[in-house]
Amino acid sequence: MSTVTITCIHSPTDVDGEHVCIDCGEVLGYSEVQSVNAWQTHDVGNFNKNGMSWIILKLADNLNLPQYATQTIMRISLKLVKHGITKKKAIFFATTHACRIHKIPRLLSEIFYELEKSTGKTTQKSEQSLFKMLNRIAKKTDTYISIQPPDKEYYLQAYLAKIQDIIVKETNSRYFELIRTRSVRNLSMTKADPSTAARKAILACTSSILQSKVKQVLA
Repeated sequence: MSTVTITCIHSPTDVDGEHVCIDCGEVLGYSEVQSVNAWQTHDVGNFNKNGMSWIILKLADNLNLPQYATQTIMRISLKLVKHGITKKKAIFFATTHACRIHKIPRLLSEIFYELEKSTGKTTQKSEQSLFKMLNRIAKKTDTYISIQPPDKEYYLQAYLAKIQDIIVKETNSRYFELIRTRSVRNLSMTKADPSTAARKAILACTSSILQSKVKQVLA
């Protein structure tokens, strides 16, 4: 009796031509199912190495996203493409949406940069222009999914994630934790737009010796 082969989405080395459920993101292998009913319970779409799955898997790996976020990106990207959105814009929108709903702090510019790298390009755009792009995609698809501008807490977590390696390498993990806890307290007292407020809160808690390096990363 044949069975379904289930494989997890881990890296861009997955088998060419795998089938992915559009609704739940579950990856179904080539083997014939015990009964056709098992396939019929999923809305199956085919991905191949030259299509969206390879780009999404590589992007998710570069952004260090968990598997459940990758599955969300797969599902939303497919639905957006069905509305006439290009693959690249669909993946960008879906990745941003996945990071927001799963509370994974990633900047729009960071997502777009890694997406460009995944497709062999180096175009850079500002956070403002990228947010406008997301709004245009949402209006074009008339989708129930909306992406609101990040608040200062979201920016703070995203910026802390960007500087963590530098701080730990230059000092230690305890000092990074000190910066993190102090910047969280400082944030409520900082008056500025969300992005600037988050940067100021972090810099105010960083030693003068490290401030120049942190400024370069957060520029």
